[in-house]
Amino acid sequence: MTDSTEHSPGEHMDITDSVPTNFSILVCVDGSSESDRALRYAIRLGSGTDANLTLLYVRPIDQELRTGGLQFSVARENLLNWGIELPGMKVLKNARDQLIELGLLSDETQEDFKHTDVVGDPLGDNMIIYSTESGRTITLKLMVAPSVTHGILDESDMGDYDITIIARADSHDASGLGFISPQMAEDIALEHSGTVLIVHELEESHGHLVCVSESNESIDAARRDAVIASRCACPVYLFSVASDENDLASAERAIAQAKQAIEEVGIKISGEKVVIGDPVEKIVEEGKNYSVIVLSAPTKKQGWRRLFATSVANRVLENAHNTVMIAR
Repeated sequence: MTDSTEHSPGEHMDITDSVPTNFSILVCVDGSSESDRALRYAIRLGSGTDANLTLLYVRPIDQELRTGGLQFSVARENLLNWGIELPGMKVLKNARDQLIELGLLSDETQEDFKHTDVVGDPLGDNMIIYSTESGRTITLKLMVAPSVTHGILDESDMGDYDITIIARADSHDASGLGFISPQMAEDIALEHSGTVLIVHELEESHGHLVCVSESNESIDAARRDAVIASRCACPVYLFSVASDENDLASAERAIAQAKQAIEEVGIKISGEKVVIGDPVEKIVEEGKNYSVIVLSAPTKKQGWRRLFATSVANRVLENAHNTVMIAR
């Protein structure tokens, strides 16, 4: 094993003025305790006045509404008055209460309501959009879709978000029709075309472990994650695994290239490490000490379904004990 710099996960990085504005976050809520962790992390990432935040609850089409359905006027009144009898509204109300407690929403925030009809469902899609004086928006969306997975993927594509945050909850933590299972979370990571954070037993303030190789995609992903991590003052640590002694030089070059790319945008690295062994085993084991394990993944242009299904990123996602970010 070669360790070029000892890690100290409690260390904090310096934040610079290079972080881009107009950051857009989608956080998928389902009422589970993992979902609450995901929301808190999303709020931390979006704490700047420039960040737009969308909270999404997806309800399978027409579920619980087949016996007569609901009139749109009743649905609208219940939404604006936070009537919790509507499917998904209790989850969104609890999320809204957290935003109020943290000072992101207040009674003075401008509130708009939008509705979109959905064929075959009496409730349709409904949104409450809050606009602040600084220009940021916070949107609470109750969405109807053929499945929870389809709904999240459709919203991610339509909204062009910088990051999509999803909880990977266990079955005993299920809450209602919009529950996001571990398999759903993995399916979304496979199909998603952008950066997705799969939250599982997330403990904040332990930094991001960014796993890199010599590929351009990996170096670009490391830089993108460093910018995201800087939003919440999360330290960034670089990690590379060589399969054997002959691969050691390549792993060290990957660390050097990623470090240069990140420092060029004004962000400091808190530590770097190179080890020899099986990449999946080493990443999963090392990743236990950090808040988030970050990996790059194939894009659609690279035939991402086939490649991702057999990639290190997918195998780490399946075996990791904590939160994983797939950066694209």
